[in-house]
Amino acid sequence: MFFFNIIGSCALFSPLLKPTILLFTPFNLLFVFLLFYWANNDFSLVFIKLLAFVFALGLVVEIIGVNYKFVFGEYFYGETLGYKALGAPLIIGINWLNLSLACFGIASYLFKPKYLIILMSSFFMVLSDYLIEPIAGLLDFWYWSETEVPIKNYIAWFLISILMGLILSQYKFKLSFKLCMALLFSQLIFFIIQYFNHGLI
Repeated sequence: MFFFNIIGSCALFSPLLKPTILLFTPFNLLFVFLLFYWANNDFSLVFIKLLAFVFALGLVVEIIGVNYKFVFGEYFYGETLGYKALGAPLIIGINWLNLSLACFGIASYLFKPKYLIILMSSFFMVLSDYLIEPIAGLLDFWYWSETEVPIKNYIAWFLISILMGLILSQYKFKLSFKLCMALLFSQLIFFIIQYFNHGLI
């Protein structure tokens, strides 16, 4: 996970490589998820159904969000994230899935009460989005109509993350803490490198 995200992010420093690297962004997100799923070694039907449900939920809220501005605010997707369904890239469901699994797995390791796991998992999700937002438009991921990211975006992220945490907390399944850390931080390092690339640090 670290290899693909770090190499890909460093390659974006090159104007010649950038268009090709961005073209592979959806495939990288999918590959990282499949790598996590394989290495986590839980192939139960319950886990598969859970993954499908969280993916569908993430995609549906994005379709609603991009078409009806009351959820996150007014925004639209660029071309980098690939094929769209009703204005939202299909791969964005995988992005929600990756972040929710990683944050929930980390929170489950650090905290014991169920309510605290859900709250901290949601908090980690919002922090991740806060880190990603300044870079998203620069990589043609998505664009906001306003100059600043609206506060309702982070409120929506927190509430949706709580819903995903509630769903995840209802089932017994195995999540590797090390894999969850790798899944989250390999992606965040990708964006941190881009902060340097675009002179934001």
